[in-house]
Amino acid sequence: MYDTYIGCQPIYSKELNLLAYQLLFRNNNDNAAHFTDGDRATTEVILNTLTEIGLDKLIGTHKAYINFTRNFLLGKYPIPNITKRIIIELSDDMEYDSAIHTALQSLVIKGYAIAMSDKVYLEHFKDKHNIPCIVKIDIQKHDKEQLEEYISSLRSDDIKVLAEKVETQDEFSYHSLLDFDYYRGFFFCQPKIIKGKSIPANKLQLVKVLSKLQDPKTDVNELEELVSSNISLSYRLLRYANSSHLGLNTRVDSINNAISLLGWDTVLMLTTLLTLASVEDKPPELFHFALIRAKMCELICESISDIDKRSAFTVGLLSIIDALFDADMEELLAQLPLNVSLTSALMEHEGMLGYILHDVISYIHNKPDEASRLGLETAQLKDYYLRALIWANATAPMLKG
Repeated sequence: MYDTYIGCQPIYSKELNLLAYQLLFRNNNDNAAHFTDGDRATTEVILNTLTEIGLDKLIGTHKAYINFTRNFLLGKYPIPNITKRIIIELSDDMEYDSAIHTALQSLVIKGYAIAMSDKVYLEHFKDKHNIPCIVKIDIQKHDKEQLEEYISSLRSDDIKVLAEKVETQDEFSYHSLLDFDYYRGFFFCQPKIIKGKSIPANKLQLVKVLSKLQDPKTDVNELEELVSSNISLSYRLLRYANSSHLGLNTRVDSINNAISLLGWDTVLMLTTLLTLASVEDKPPELFHFALIRAKMCELICESISDIDKRSAFTVGLLSIIDALFDADMEELLAQLPLNVSLTSALMEHEGMLGYILHDVISYIHNKPDEASRLGLETAQLKDYYLRALIWANATAPMLKG
């Protein structure tokens, strides 16, 4: 894993209620932005917020002010489609023309809020285009005596006003008596540096492989190409197919042959197992643990449910991918085309698959009293566990390189 960073500065009401956060580009622990490419900086803020750290983890239920460049506003790069959570912040040095005005009007219609400096508002928007917005005023640039009149001149039905660079108690006390809607500055706190973890490219590739394997649109030719393009994967699959454990009466000497003899479902399952097993920086016990979970889920499903046992096996197997990839489960599942029942089972232990996974985890973690959603007796769970353990002990060695 490698570190990712983002600056996070709170925005308050005059009653000191937390309303939102300004999210700032950071590339290390220094509380300063160092970049030459605005598009790239905005892209990293979005990616770090939504995929590496997580919006809810970063700002809870509050809103996020994010600076967007001209290329984002004009549609060259996508703006996240979460209109109720993002406030689009405009920079002073952007080129403002009719294309930007049209783009902003479209974004407002979609539900986004817009924030801009008083300089930008006065030069490009006041009395020209009716775009509801939040106007930011740097209080350090204005005389106190003139501010009240200045704010009144800016006001319209669609304008909110934010006081920027509030740095002392006296400044907040004075400006809270004026007609500001929002406040931010060092008086409240300096931007907090939030550090996250990103999935390295090789592990991200594994997630993409898993995504392809779980995609119902993947056909036999794609599966063969997927396996054949990876020498290690090909070798291990052929080694498994020719093992005495399977008891095939003929030699398996090609991936195509393996698919024909073993069947699509078996090859798909094995390839998924082999892909996860190829993670090299994790203890083998973790993968062995996943095999036990997967097989136990499958055995229970076969006995008490009419759900496809492959779904139960998949749920058990994928239940450890957050630990395997050192990443948030929700972020990983977003990259896998799983149906709602599998996602709910993995995230919330909901539905029949979720109940099976919950009871399996509870039993394996030596909490049999909590394994009660399915109503199975402890003796039954023990039997499923022992059968899964025997299978995992036989299977794991054959999956090693």
